[in-house]
Amino acid sequence: MHPSWDRNGGLALICDKCLNVRFVEDFPEHAGDERLKLRGWLKERLKAEGYWGEIRAVGTSCLDVCAKGRVTIFLDPVAAGGEQQCLVFDPLEDRELIYQTIVRTLAPREMQKASH
Repeated sequence: MHPSWDRNGGLALICDKCLNVRFVEDFPEHAGDERLKLRGWLKERLKAEGYWGEIRAVGTSCLDVCAKGRVTIFLDPVAAGGEQQCLVFDPLEDRELIYQTIVRTLAPREMQKASH
């Protein structure tokens, strides 16, 4: 069995510790902020725009890249054979940038052209 992301897309691994522990420790005023449910938001957005399946957003335990006030996201373009990337973003301010980076890096080229 080969999932769609293994044949045509890739994985976005989102560090749950960054979102659920580290960010809130650094900025306690954001405890409970719905925008920190980044993986769920990405999943819904990827589904709505037809990328889910080809791209999977997966929560993971600590990736051991702890940047203050940031979330670590590891991108693996499995099917495209591209370079893996470990990136850090502001989870509140960079949501759109996170989404666009994931799509640009992981979506099959034919899907990107069809949607833009």
